[in-house]
Amino acid sequence: MLFKRNNRKADHFRPWLVMIAFLFYALLSNAQYSMNERCIAAYNKILRLHFKEAHSLLNFEKTENPSNPIPVYLDNYIDFLTLFIGEERTQYDHLKNQIQSRITLLEKGNRNSPLYLFTIAEVNLQWAFIRLKFGDYTTAALEIRRSYQQFSDNQKKFPDFIPNQLGLGIIHIIAGLVPENYRWVAKLAGINGSVEKGLSEINNLAYYDGADKVFRMFRQEAVFYLSVVSSNLTRDKITAMNNLQIIETSDSLIYSPLFVFTRVSLLMKNGQNDKARQILETRITNKETYPFYYLDYLEGMSRLNKLDLKSGFFFQKYLTEFKGINYIKAAYQKLAWIGLLKGDTSAYNKYLEMVRRAGNSIIDEDKQALSEAEKGILPNVTLLRARLLFDGGYYDHALHELLDNPLKTFLRTKKEFVEYAYRLGRIYHENGNMAKAVQYYRQTIDRGKTEPYYYAAAASFQMGIIYENQKQFRKADSAYRLCLSIRSPEYKTSLGQKAKAGLNRLKKYTY
Repeated sequence: MLFKRNNRKADHFRPWLVMIAFLFYALLSNAQYSMNERCIAAYNKILRLHFKEAHSLLNFEKTENPSNPIPVYLDNYIDFLTLFIGEERTQYDHLKNQIQSRITLLEKGNRNSPLYLFTIAEVNLQWAFIRLKFGDYTTAALEIRRSYQQFSDNQKKFPDFIPNQLGLGIIHIIAGLVPENYRWVAKLAGINGSVEKGLSEINNLAYYDGADKVFRMFRQEAVFYLSVVSSNLTRDKITAMNNLQIIETSDSLIYSPLFVFTRVSLLMKNGQNDKARQILETRITNKETYPFYYLDYLEGMSRLNKLDLKSGFFFQKYLTEFKGINYIKAAYQKLAWIGLLKGDTSAYNKYLEMVRRAGNSIIDEDKQALSEAEKGILPNVTLLRARLLFDGGYYDHALHELLDNPLKTFLRTKKEFVEYAYRLGRIYHENGNMAKAVQYYRQTIDRGKTEPYYYAAAASFQMGIIYENQKQFRKADSAYRLCLSIRSPEYKTSLGQKAKAGLNRLKKYTY
């Protein structure tokens, strides 16, 4: 009897449940995308990594305007940045289960809105980036393809909706970096592109100066991507510095940890270490901001580049607080270098053992650190000092390190002679003496192209940059191809990407 009574109670409530479900579905089916002031404010909080405040705004929006799908998209943006910055696998395993439910909710929105396909494509692209970071390459490729189709369809339907070009630009850059022998895979997926085309598309949004508040909102994101890509894949320092100026003239961007990272990366890669260090030392940190521990790593590097041996504090801080997967081996390597620069070889060996045991070897910096640890060859202190000073933009000091002592007093092995030539080439290159730079790059290639170190491949790439700037395009083509042909495991990914970007730039010339 009890069982039957409960069944009758369930039968009593079932019509109400069906009605509620029908009303909820009807509400979502007519959902209107509204990027209103509250959602724009939440987006701005997200870019500043103020996730708690963003969640509060989004929860209020869900209560006040439950048919608006935009909070679903912005919730995903928070997860994307949380995983991209924090890199915690347990969070990844938990949050990835929410992807499909979010896309399902977004798909119930108004199909006649330019934000319909745009937000779905963004969610797919964001998760593709996360999958790549955590090594799920097959799913990432499928999501990139899906995202590209959605952005392309949206562009055809709403050609004046400029934010489309942000996602299209990013995917075109990715397609442009695919090796020639795998280009057929991209074409099979219907994706053709180049770094140059992608940057041009992102530029359209980054430099937008109109009145549309949604376009202006996404402009910030475009500036971020433009800065990251231009600092890593282009040869044009003027463009990189122009991107920096956009950030530094915007009060709304300058204090965000994301844009602190962008500014510092641009400055350090363009030899302005002192300014980068000043920004890192004066950055604002508080409990309301999601922690961006990689900035501690960068502060350690900015100090180490000036041979400040107290920089180990920041690498230790990074290792203690960061729970993610990357730059662990690299941080231990920097602690090992500090020990070596202090003359403490036991400390060097202790930290190199941690390089072998801790972290992952996914990114180039960690791979190079592991390579050093596995080879067990003590770095040449003079060359190490010159390398660090060069990386900080202290070119004259780096040159003195190399030239003030007779070679026989500090060079002993073939590797050291190869590195010596490479370091001189880099210094003369940055000081504007291209003839001497090419001379030493050639020495590096001749002596090191069969060695398991990155110097010859990097010298080939840098020689390609010189020839490209001199409009000697045939020589530039040969140099970039030589870079790709040298099979060094160190910095293979980043050097390969840069060489491919160079070859793509050369396609517009006849030579």
